[in-house]
Amino acid sequence: MIGLRDKNGDVLWASVPSGNLNQAIAEWEAIRVYMEEGPQALPMGQSDEFEAGSVAYFHMCRQGYRSHHSFLRYIWGFLIIQFFSGWTIPCYIAAWINNRPKAAFPKEVLEWSKPLPLEQHAMPSEALLKESAEIRKAFAKGQNLLDYFKVKFAEPDKEPAVDAS
Repeated sequence: MIGLRDKNGDVLWASVPSGNLNQAIAEWEAIRVYMEEGPQALPMGQSDEFEAGSVAYFHMCRQGYRSHHSFLRYIWGFLIIQFFSGWTIPCYIAAWINNRPKAAFPKEVLEWSKPLPLEQHAMPSEALLKESAEIRKAFAKGQNLLDYFKVKFAEPDKEPAVDAS
């Protein structure tokens, strides 16, 4: 969960669903990099074309099923089932629902979320810049965020277990 504090000190909690700890850490790391380095630090231009539930994704799955199974299994295992489940109609319904206007955040949160002028931006501290540089070095060595913190906070008398795979 992420807490957004308004000017009155009240916190609006937003849930960010995550399937496992690594996914949650990746989400948080993306937010941290965005806050530290700005939008140019994140990968852009990724297409939603093959997002699960889209028509393009449906046809990609259909072609994959066809190329990996016999024609008879393709007919009975994919075409018949998809025909009776509406073919691509559920994809179009999902796209229509997802494109409908969403409920807006409260007015206070929208006001709070307006971008600040550049001169009011907070500058990262030396400690944050140093930590970020250390993390980038760990990533360059092939470590992930969990490995980095295991090594960093390991007890001095114990050697951290390093996975040799």
